[in-house]
Amino acid sequence: MTIDRRRFVAAALAGLGAAATLDARNGNSTAEATTHVSRSAQEWTIPRPMFWSFENRDPRIAMAGYTFSFQIFTIGPDENTYSLDAKSCSTKQNGDRWLLDAAQLSWPGQQGIAPGSLHVEVVQNGDTVLVQATASAPSPIHAIKIVLHGLPPGAAAQTGWQVTPEFEPVTSRAVLYSYPRYTGGMPLWFLGRPDAGIAFSSLDTTIVAKRFCAVLREDGIQVQLIVEPEAREIGTRFAAPAWEIQRNTSLTQAIESRCQRLETGTGLQPWTIRKDVAPWVRKITLVVTLHGMHWSGFVFNDYARMLETVEWVTGRIPGERVLFFLAGWEGRYYRCYGDSKPNDQMGGADGLRQLVQGIHATGAHVMAMFAGNAAGPSTPGLDQLMKTSVFHGLPGSLDYSLMRGYQVDWAEIRAAAGSGGAWLNPGAPGWRDHLIQQVGALNEQFQFDGNFFDTQPNTANDFLNNPLEGLRKLADALRSRRSELLLATESWFDLSLGIIPCSQTLDGPMNWSQRYQRRFAHLSLGEPSRGSTGVHEVGYVDYDLRDLLETFDWPTLSIVDGTIAAAPENAMAVITAANALHSE
Repeated sequence: MTIDRRRFVAAALAGLGAAATLDARNGNSTAEATTHVSRSAQEWTIPRPMFWSFENRDPRIAMAGYTFSFQIFTIGPDENTYSLDAKSCSTKQNGDRWLLDAAQLSWPGQQGIAPGSLHVEVVQNGDTVLVQATASAPSPIHAIKIVLHGLPPGAAAQTGWQVTPEFEPVTSRAVLYSYPRYTGGMPLWFLGRPDAGIAFSSLDTTIVAKRFCAVLREDGIQVQLIVEPEAREIGTRFAAPAWEIQRNTSLTQAIESRCQRLETGTGLQPWTIRKDVAPWVRKITLVVTLHGMHWSGFVFNDYARMLETVEWVTGRIPGERVLFFLAGWEGRYYRCYGDSKPNDQMGGADGLRQLVQGIHATGAHVMAMFAGNAAGPSTPGLDQLMKTSVFHGLPGSLDYSLMRGYQVDWAEIRAAAGSGGAWLNPGAPGWRDHLIQQVGALNEQFQFDGNFFDTQPNTANDFLNNPLEGLRKLADALRSRRSELLLATESWFDLSLGIIPCSQTLDGPMNWSQRYQRRFAHLSLGEPSRGSTGVHEVGYVDYDLRDLLETFDWPTLSIVDGTIAAAPENAMAVITAANALHSE
């Protein structure tokens, strides 16, 4: 089902006047949203690619209507960037098929030769060109780069959620996109304008890194397409997956083509026919996030206060349409990750059991939040898990701190807080089995209907354990115990959609992932009384009801201490939206 958000957005805002933004401190309506970052600020904060300070003199080869050059990157003690030795290159054409062979590599600037080779096959079929490269080098190959020169001016677009414009003008400062990453998307990028341009798509269906860089040069736009091997198979020879270059297409058409490839080749199924979505999930139109204990130990809601919220909400919407999401339910948020169990200060096992039973008595369902990667210092067997389950990624992968994906100042000491934990890979049997046993036991003991795994899916190209394979095994194991279990992750990308049908981050262009999943509002987007982000580290945000309703598939009401008492009209607006969604 495609959701028409306009209908339930209008219903929710009808009682609040025309204003879309609610002041975070008092819940009053204001005329303008205040959360947008200026373009000048973005230019200072968005990382930009770096370039060499000399002319590399890469040989340029014309094939299939494009001008190409190629580079090979190695890893290890002798890591370097190699070009093709111009004198050793030969090209053959047979109809719409071109072959390029280089018998030697060169050092930068063609200042010396190096052992190695490159074989490239280019095949043209109308507006579609396939490029496949195989390289050998003196050291293990980190990546192969294909460069296209002299392309027409235009704007670049990606397929995940982003802080940059959907179509970003390509200038001499360059545009850089990567896949896979936490902002979702496909290994698909676009150059042109919204209705027409060139799509660049990797035909690979693994999580190995691909990157797209576009920069304005004197002869036009230069596009760089980079792909890595799977870390577990890295060696001195690398047959890179093919790139598809499609002229005279649109971003919408290119996304559809990738979707069809995934559905045919990987078994990805649309939301309407997914087998891992139970009938009860399809009735959900409202998610209520119940915030428990902050990292500091501050309690927003204990189990008894959570149950009061359950009763208030289900008095205004049928329970079967509501999913209650428990964040910070097991004690200190993040600090207790990996050691999940009822918290005595919040009401203990009896209090948690009464909360879940109370939710079920209304016909509603409950989903608990768990660690995906972060293991807190009290995690049983942490020392051994740190020996067997840490990440061993290639350079260039997402670089996480031990405790968190980025440095979080939980303690307000104006430096990173969160010592004593570890950042672990669910692809590793040790950490994955720990999660399966702990989460599975809690599901049985308290009858949770869903499990949410924070900071997943992880996208590292790991030398030892593939994290996406680990996520699939984790999901399969938990579902084998409870067939109607809903699984959710914080974020998503195209390959993870085949494993997990629910997340809480933004969507890509045209909301394309809605075809396969449902999303509810992220913890960091606050609640409607004062904009508190509860257990999440952001603190406060300007609460924008219109933006939340237009952005996410399921209207989401976040509850901290005193939310409903301070802003009942705003809370009711979210429920009104959920009721309108049900009537579609």
